[in-house]
Amino acid sequence: MGGVELKEVELMIIGSGPAGVAAAVEAARAGVKVCLVDENPMPGGQIYRQLSTGFEVQDAVMLGRDYLRGQKLLAEFEDVCNQVEYDKDTLIWGIFPDNEVSLLQADRSFSMRYRKLIVAVGAYDRPVPFPGWTLPGVFTAGGAQRLVKTQRVLPGERILLVGTGPLLLALAKQITDAGGTVVGIVETGRIHNRFRLLKAAWGQWQLISDAWHYFRGIRKAGIPLWRGHIILEARGEGRVEEVVVAEVDEQWNPRAGTQRTLSVDTVCVGYGFIPSTELTRLAQCEHRYDPLLGGWIPVRAENMETSVADIYAVGDCAGVAGSMVALDEGRIAGLAAAHSLGYLSSVEALGRMRPIRKSLAALMRLRRVLDEISVPRPGLYQLAKDDTIVCRCEEITLGEIREALKDGANDMNEVKRMTRMGMGHCQGRMCGPALQEIIALEKGLPAADIAYLNPRPPVKPIPLSALAEHTNSQ
Repeated sequence: MGGVELKEVELMIIGSGPAGVAAAVEAARAGVKVCLVDENPMPGGQIYRQLSTGFEVQDAVMLGRDYLRGQKLLAEFEDVCNQVEYDKDTLIWGIFPDNEVSLLQADRSFSMRYRKLIVAVGAYDRPVPFPGWTLPGVFTAGGAQRLVKTQRVLPGERILLVGTGPLLLALAKQITDAGGTVVGIVETGRIHNRFRLLKAAWGQWQLISDAWHYFRGIRKAGIPLWRGHIILEARGEGRVEEVVVAEVDEQWNPRAGTQRTLSVDTVCVGYGFIPSTELTRLAQCEHRYDPLLGGWIPVRAENMETSVADIYAVGDCAGVAGSMVALDEGRIAGLAAAHSLGYLSSVEALGRMRPIRKSLAALMRLRRVLDEISVPRPGLYQLAKDDTIVCRCEEITLGEIREALKDGANDMNEVKRMTRMGMGHCQGRMCGPALQEIIALEKGLPAADIAYLNPRPPVKPIPLSALAEHTNSQ
């Protein structure tokens, strides 16, 4: 797609969540001309997502601590906006050689070049297929949170939260604050070493305060918390009417005789997040598998640069570790890019990075302990039955996947060719992580040994008319 002189920007940042905005702030403060690109209409990402147009904030405290922190970051961003070209409602659909990217803006496709690129595209809810997961009334935790936070809409009347990790506690508090009813929280993880957790958390007073705030909220609301339990099935005629849950062992396999049925109309499922690595994989960055950080993540240097020169990766797309880690990583990458572009000396850049790196190291110690509690175990991917749909777009069942493996498929790409799994609108985002784990279990191999789906541009669906009329100028 090269051959024509393209518009070049000094620093392009993809994604305006915590990591992307923090990177933009630090780089712009150093004097870099920044181009910040995001699919959404407003900066903030999922965690700092702002209310939709037409909504007015009358009580900021009611929107939660994340909203208040987001406002502080966005105020920093506002201070440097004259140094930043902010392209909202803009999709990056491809990364190509010679530092070229392709964008879609208002159904118009065009290309640009960057000198430095920071990828901060976040993560998405981990899909977990189980019987009944396609019924109306089953939400991802992130999707439900978006409804409550930005639309002020409750996902249902009798809501059950299932999964693992701190998001469930935060979501329960947000739902109850909005007037909803949470029937219970089915937390699959267990805390085995409280002393180790407390030791890792020592000094992280903000996170400790948040945890206490959420625990106090669910206790005040009388919400039962069932640790060491898992969802087995959602049932209903045309929508969710009840679910079956059970206790689990260390590998998250259900314990016989512990099943219980709960009457609910909504299930919010949150088993962590999957890093969005489509762009870094398309850019040929080296990746490694780390189950504690969500799966495949780009290999990075201390300054957040990937194995491909001029490309940095920060935030949850480089390993799911939360918004505070994302902020620190974004700031480091912004400073590193400013230094590489000649705006900061080595002494200046290292001096500004030093306290951030200290903060990041402490946060990552705590994240490793928390992630050991919540990292998915094999039992999670044995919930599906042969007739359970795994690929929602193409309606491919677990039984069809097993047949493909019996017929000679050895990896994800071969299953894709034989079944069309991963060829739908989501392009493998909803089925890919589960498929990797299913193949690993069927073949008795570590998930890290299962090659992932090959990325192809466009990384997200775009109109064919826009592609046909693609230009090399903005």
